[in-house]
Amino acid sequence: MGRGGGGGSSHHSSHHSSSHSHSGGSSRSSYRSSGSSYRSSGSSYRSSYSHHSGGSHYSGGSGGSGGRGCGCSRIFSIILIFPMLIIMGIFYGVFESGDISTFFKIERSTIQREALPSDKCQAIDKWYRDDWGDWIDKSGEAEAVKSGLEYFYNKTGVQPYLWIMGEEGKDYMSEGSLEELGDETYKEMFGNDEGHLLVIFREYPNASSNYICTVTPGSDAETIVMDEQAREILLDYIDFFYTNEDLNEGQFFKNAFMRAGDRIMIKQMTTKQIVMIIVVVLVVVIGIIIVASIIRKKKVAVAKQKALQKQAEAQQAKAVAEQKQTEFNQQKYNDELETQFVAVECPNCGSTGNKIRRTTVGYCPFCGTAIKVDEDGKVSFINRDQPTT
Repeated sequence: MGRGGGGGSSHHSSHHSSSHSHSGGSSRSSYRSSGSSYRSSGSSYRSSYSHHSGGSHYSGGSGGSGGRGCGCSRIFSIILIFPMLIIMGIFYGVFESGDISTFFKIERSTIQREALPSDKCQAIDKWYRDDWGDWIDKSGEAEAVKSGLEYFYNKTGVQPYLWIMGEEGKDYMSEGSLEELGDETYKEMFGNDEGHLLVIFREYPNASSNYICTVTPGSDAETIVMDEQAREILLDYIDFFYTNEDLNEGQFFKNAFMRAGDRIMIKQMTTKQIVMIIVVVLVVVIGIIIVASIIRKKKVAVAKQKALQKQAEAQQAKAVAEQKQTEFNQQKYNDELETQFVAVECPNCGSTGNKIRRTTVGYCPFCGTAIKVDEDGKVSFINRDQPTT
């Protein structure tokens, strides 16, 4: 079986069938230890509807009637934590516990589905058919395939049957012919039991691609569980794990059916809803950043204004203190100076209020009489005509 890049599909069957083809790369048989040279190159081919994934293309197709399908500051940092946690929570759920690789490759399940009631599907003992005989031939591969198919059955209530076509697959080169084969084979295998799912898988021999796969659900299975979206999910997972060369054939099918069963039975947000939520959260985060920035700038401006005001008040207080100190010093000087003078009454004219400094001679401003004051403040009078010493 080959491995490679994307696939393409279209839907023109008269039934609600879904097919995928996978093209590009080498076939699985080219690196398997055993295998037919007839399968050395393969082709993937999908009918029903298709999508672009990698290099492949699949387009929506019409369904027929009654058919079966195939298919900054600490507070600021704390505030930002909450929207970041929301985004992380969304991505955790969106990317299936961190598996981001499948987000753009696997159809999203946007429908709430209930498992098919047990009375709608009569279980059979057979789970798969390997026409080549060496696809599921290694130790543990058979158990792996069966466990994956059983898991899908337990999850969805729809019992799958995997048919790995052999060389007769060369007779079914077109989408329509393989879908017709699926419809006929379903009727042969299950009759009126419409609760099963037939999956036909074959590598496309002697072509440039890898494989073609068709899924055909019974009408009950299709109505309740395996709608067009569910079929596309299964086919997408087959595409996804087909290209994983670390898996052998048993593990490849097991993983595809298990993961498809899980996704089909949950309701996920659409890509548009996810994008809208992320946009809203990012807008909120940006808004918080802008508001926080404005508040921070305002706080800085207010703090700066307060600092300038305090600085001005401090300078004013300093000037007042210096003025008071100057006045105090001046007053002290005057008081000390005042103690150096003695009040004297003039002996000649009797005028009062004369102040003469100690150890000096002063003169009465009215009569000019010389008056001497010693160091102890004692006064001696000197006549006008008497020379002073």
